[in-house]
Amino acid sequence: MGYDTHVRPETAADWANVAALTRTVFNTPDEALLNDALRQQTQDYIALVAEQHGNIVGHIMFSPVQLENAKQIKMMALAPMVVSKVLQQHGIGSALVRAGLETCFQHKVDAVVVLGHASYYPKFGFIPASNFAISCPWQVPDEVFMLLELTPDAMKNASGKVQYLPAFAQI
Repeated sequence: MGYDTHVRPETAADWANVAALTRTVFNTPDEALLNDALRQQTQDYIALVAEQHGNIVGHIMFSPVQLENAKQIKMMALAPMVVSKVLQQHGIGSALVRAGLETCFQHKVDAVVVLGHASYYPKFGFIPASNFAISCPWQVPDEVFMLLELTPDAMKNASGKVQYLPAFAQI
């Protein structure tokens, strides 16, 4: 990651710039609308931005999810994440993921799930959620729905389907 990139907590003043970046990178308003909906549906989210020279060049959000058979386990979903197209492959996404996971750990989150690239997220310790008998609410290939335990053995006796906030059903 470039020496001039800084990862920090998102503020409400960042929302318009985050939305513009997200719409540009995804070439659709869906993920930007998802960010807005998640902010409205819960206060228990974690959002970070990557900034270079005062410009937002990346964003990551974690929102609460529940396991249908183990509601006592504190879980978050990593989604969405975005990095400026011209700055991808420069470690900004990795810095956002690492900082986000550390923030989740500090907030005593037991596990994080992600629906994402099977070749990207394992470098952070994510493995297929099916290894824990955890399933995705959508039909997706097994290797793209992953889970990372932040609390050792938190998922030891857990199983079932992950329940996302309603915002995810809207995209």
